[in-house]
Amino acid sequence: MSVATASLDSQFSAFARYAEGSACSTDGERITLTNADIWLKQAKLLDGKLITLTDTGVCFYKMKKRTISYKEFLKFLEDLALTKKMDLSELKTKLCDCGLPGAEEKKPEKKKFGT
Repeated sequence: MSVATASLDSQFSAFARYAEGSACSTDGERITLTNADIWLKQAKLLDGKLITLTDTGVCFYKMKKRTISYKEFLKFLEDLALTKKMDLSELKTKLCDCGLPGAEEKKPEKKKFGT
């Protein structure tokens, strides 16, 4: 793991607060299913083939809460990895390495020809 790589708990807090002010954001201590899905999608894990929205929904709702803590999120990841027969440490590494929320959205603008 490189020095620039974020820790899983700091990423959890950042994604939990993502879209602050919307119904999906929290104080950073708990995460919603929507924000967990955004995180998994940005990490290129939630792709509709490897992991689907149904997979994450089933695992998340086993917690029987609208938002889950970091400790509960770790259990969610364990369940997801077990269900999808994935390596848990690889799953965590991809979540750490995907960048801050919205990093995928910040693409440089293409210059128009002749301007």
